[in-house]
Amino acid sequence: MLLFFILPSLWEGTGMGCHAQDADYKAYTLFLYNFMKYIEWPDATGDFVIGVVGESPITKELTTLAENKKAKGRKIVVKIISTAEEAPGCSMVFIPSAKSSMLKPIFEKTKSKPVLIIGEREGLAKKGAAISFVIDDDDALKFDLNKSVMDSQSLKVANLLMQLAILVG
Repeated sequence: MLLFFILPSLWEGTGMGCHAQDADYKAYTLFLYNFMKYIEWPDATGDFVIGVVGESPITKELTTLAENKKAKGRKIVVKIISTAEEAPGCSMVFIPSAKSSMLKPIFEKTKSKPVLIIGEREGLAKKGAAISFVIDDDDALKFDLNKSVMDSQSLKVANLLMQLAILVG
């Protein structure tokens, strides 16, 4: 219940609900934008590149976000990636459910690099992603966070985000 009251303050008055029936890719995009705000990357210079593995409806939403927002003063660039070799050039990589098999090779290529790997499918945070989405018993969209993966990639997560997350790993 606490999560329901705290999350609206994170979403900056967007009016978006967080329940699964409303959890289209706009909701996922809002989560990703807030991850950008509440996670620190070392050496944060240049464009903030979001890699989306393969084709996904989130690409359109992220492109709209990139046209209107910045990530801590950095221009947001959305890039479709098709190989694990492209992942180290990104600040964040979103792995759609249909491309979950790409997690292991992307994790191997980004090991010890400041790349936030986010899996759309539940359970990926236990398998190497830093964050994965979860739909709970109340049909609310939430997220798992693997702190040890975040630490290994030199990503610093704000305490508020840690409190909102379901910690795994």
